[in-house]
Amino acid sequence: MSVYPPTPTIPMMHGGADRRKAKRPPNVGSRELNSQENEMLFQLVGPDAVSLTAAVVQLLKSDRGSWRVELPHGVVSLVKDYAQRAYFLRIFDILDERVAWDFRLYKAFQAQSFPQCRKLLAFEQMENGEDGVVVGLNFFSEYEAAEFKEHLDRRHAQERKSNTPGRPGMPLMMPSAGSLSFTFLFSHSQYFSSTIR
Repeated sequence: MSVYPPTPTIPMMHGGADRRKAKRPPNVGSRELNSQENEMLFQLVGPDAVSLTAAVVQLLKSDRGSWRVELPHGVVSLVKDYAQRAYFLRIFDILDERVAWDFRLYKAFQAQSFPQCRKLLAFEQMENGEDGVVVGLNFFSEYEAAEFKEHLDRRHAQERKSNTPGRPGMPLMMPSAGSLSFTFLFSHSQYFSSTIR
């Protein structure tokens, strides 16, 4: 059963709220984090939301045709927020126990991947109804980048299936292909595992 359709709100005869909550999917953490680090992530996600997938990333923003690092490290999660009835991309700083970046997925949201840089997903951050800036998620792991993209694609497909056609997402204006060949700029193992006891 897909985790992406809206959660039913029909009350059950006995313990309806508990049963609805029990049907929620479990939190999914990052394979690059240990179990203690993933538990810290789940605490930050909160009780009224679920992490559908998570990964260690850098947040990038386009700047005159090239990338600039906006956040040097964090854990991104595709969050299904039941209280706000919406999906979000949230980057958590698990050591400082805070949300470092929060982005509500808009209608027809899609992320773009690149064969020449498999650790990168990019999309447009629309602000105030106008074209926004191009945002990049630079993943520590190619595997997690592919898995994250798969979750975003499934969510998009489910949205298209369940909704009437709406305003399509804005076309993505990407930095030049030559600017995509950068490497991950911090040591994941040094940043996370060595600081948590």
